Amino acid sequence: MTQDPLVLAVGLVLLALGAVGATLTQRMLTEQGRGRRIPLALVPFGVLIGAGAALIRGWDLLVALVAGAAIVPAVAIGGRWLELRRRRGRRGG
Repeated sequence: MTQDPLVLAVGLVLLALGAVGATLTQRMLTEQGRGRRIPLALVPFGVLIGAGAALIRGWDLLVALVAGAAIVPAVAIGGRWLELRRRRGRRGG
């Protein structure tokens, strides 16, 4: 399958913007003590990541958008849960 270089470039930019934005947003909200808002705040970045992946891989755009909007916050929840669990384990509680 031959892909238009412009579509590939746009997909890579969307993917990178989504990943960087999600990372910075999660760090900012964690530092501000607003960790409960992280999943909802990451939905737009998941959409960007899904759109970028769809353009790069040639997937169905709508399916990738929905998947990104669901998976990115789910990964953040899982990561936060593991972090809290490790922190409690170190304290002995």
